[in-house]
Amino acid sequence: MNKIIRTLAATLTISLTFSSTAQARIINSISPPGGAGQGDVLCPQVQTPVDTAFPNSNQNQINNFPGLSCTPKTFQEIAPIDTKLFVEASGGTTGYLLRETVVNSTSSEWGGFNFQIGFQSDAPFGEDNFASPAVISVPRGFIIPTFDSDTTPTSSKFSQVKADGSFNLNWSGGTVAPGESVDFQFAVSVPDDLDNNDFYNSFTIRQLPVASGVNQSQLVPEPSTIFGLLGFLGFGLIRKNNFRC
Repeated sequence: MNKIIRTLAATLTISLTFSSTAQARIINSISPPGGAGQGDVLCPQVQTPVDTAFPNSNQNQINNFPGLSCTPKTFQEIAPIDTKLFVEASGGTTGYLLRETVVNSTSSEWGGFNFQIGFQSDAPFGEDNFASPAVISVPRGFIIPTFDSDTTPTSSKFSQVKADGSFNLNWSGGTVAPGESVDFQFAVSVPDDLDNNDFYNSFTIRQLPVASGVNQSQLVPEPSTIFGLLGFLGFGLIRKNNFRC
């Protein structure tokens, strides 16, 4: 029961807010990356400002992602690294083309690489605080950032990419040896909400290398029914309290 309470609390503290006006968003800053994949690397705690030259269009670029802190992104372990992007209202859908370099400082050859869009809670409770859209059960009428399906992702090392439900990019068809680096280019769309909903101020891009010989389909567990239900209840509770006069 304590674990369920902690899970619900984490779900309720995901960076989500509500208002009565539908707005799109632009990315205004990027937090330093963090996660077990960095090993003992300590990133400078510096926010990277993002200059959105063309709000509500798909002509924006973010080069050298994630920016001022820990670029290029270096993996010392086969484990996730998360980067949080903060957003603000803009009045229309805004697209970004992101470019980044990732370094393999692990002892394993990589046979794949995964990107995932999701959200993070403010308090991890000693557990993984990343939740995919499937896990938090985003209700109808809410639209969240996705990998742009109109822009083909590219990689300097991997020849194949599978887009899974707009929230995942799974790379394969190549290898990255220890000590080598790989370049990625991909697009993110930050859209309007539907039905006058405006409920989040940040989202997270999770990245995870895949060791050669590992089946990628085994890396993404199916969301549990209880977690999905708690996520849905969390959205409902926040929305009810926010609109209460």
